[in-house]
Amino acid sequence: RTSGAADIWRELIGVTPNSQEKHRPLKVVTLDAEHPIMRGFPSEWPTPNGELYKIEHHWSNCTPLAQAYGEDTQKDHTCIWTNHYGGTRVFGISLGHHNETMNTEEWLGVTSRGLLWACGKLNDDGTPAAGYAGTGVKPIVLGPLEPEADPKFTPPSKSKPN
Repeated sequence: RTSGAADIWRELIGVTPNSQEKHRPLKVVTLDAEHPIMRGFPSEWPTPNGELYKIEHHWSNCTPLAQAYGEDTQKDHTCIWTNHYGGTRVFGISLGHHNETMNTEEWLGVTSRGLLWACGKLNDDGTPAAGYAGTGVKPIVLGPLEPEADPKFTPPSKSKPN
C-alpha cells in the first residue's frame, strides 16, 4: 500500500483512494459542466446504486469533474476526473460497480466521452470526432434466464431398466 510502485500508479490515475463506503444510491454533482466529458451530463445525478470511493489525495495534474457526498466521512469525494501523466491523458471514474448504474444513459455517456477524450477523439463541444460516434444501439437488458430445451438433444429416459 505504501510502496513506490503504488504511488506511481496513484499518480498515473490522479487520485489516491483509501476505501469504499457501503452500497447505496449516490447524488453525483457536476463540478465542471464546460469540460467536454461533462457535456450532456446533468448538474446532479442520483445513481441507482453505488460504492463511493473515499479519495484521500488528488495528485497535482488531477482535475475533478464530479463528486458525491460520503455519509461515512461527511465530506465530498471526487468520482469523475481527468489526469495528465507525462504526455498521457487519463480519464477516471469510480462509479459503475452495479449493472443498474452502468446501464444508465448518464454512466454510458460520461464513460464514452471520457474514453474518447483520453484517446484524443472528443471534440471541445463533447461530440465524438468524425468516425468515432456510437451506433445508437441501446444496452442489452437481460430478463430472467430460463433454460430452454435443446431440440437436437433427447435426454436419456428416466425409466427403470428391466
